Amino acid sequence: MKKIILPLLISFLFSSCWPTTDTGELVNQQQYKPVILERSVFENSIALQNSQPVTKSGKIYIKDDLMFVNDVNKGFHVYNYSDPKNPIRLHFIKAPGATDLAIRDNTIYINQAVDLVTTTYNSVTNKFIVTSRNKSVFPQKQAPNGLSGYVSENQIIIDWNLIK
Repeated sequence: MKKIILPLLISFLFSSCWPTTDTGELVNQQQYKPVILERSVFENSIALQNSQPVTKSGKIYIKDDLMFVNDVNKGFHVYNYSDPKNPIRLHFIKAPGATDLAIRDNTIYINQAVDLVTTTYNSVTNKFIVTSRNKSVFPQKQAPNGLSGYVSENQIIIDWNLIK
C-alpha cells in the first residue's frame, strides 16, 4: 500500500507546483526582464519633446483644448483638441514609467513609476516645469505575468521587456 501512495503523493505535489491548462498541459510561463533606471537619472527624465508617433497607447485625458494620450511607460502625447475631428500633434512629454495623469486647473499630476510628480504646462508659451516629486508613493512595477523584480534602493523599474 505504501508503495502506491508515495508515488501518487509525489506526483500530486509536483503536478500542483506548475500551472497547467484544463487538459493538464503545462502552461508556457512568459519571462520578463525589468527595465531599470537609477533614481538620479529617473528624477531628471521628464522632458517636453517634439511630437512623435504613439507606440503603445494607454489612457486618454482631455482638458479644455488639449488631449493627452499615454504612451504606456514612455510618457504622454499632447494634441491640440480644439477640433475633435482633427486633433493636431503638439508635443511629447517624456516620462519613463508613466501610466496615468490627472489635471486640476493648470497642474498636471503624473504617476511616474513609483513617484507622483506635479508639473505645470502652458500651451501658449510651451513652458513645461516639474514643480514637485513625491518619492516612492507607489510600489515598483510588476511584470505583465504578475511577478515582481528586485532592485536596490536607488533603482526604479520603469517597464518590463519580454525575454525571447
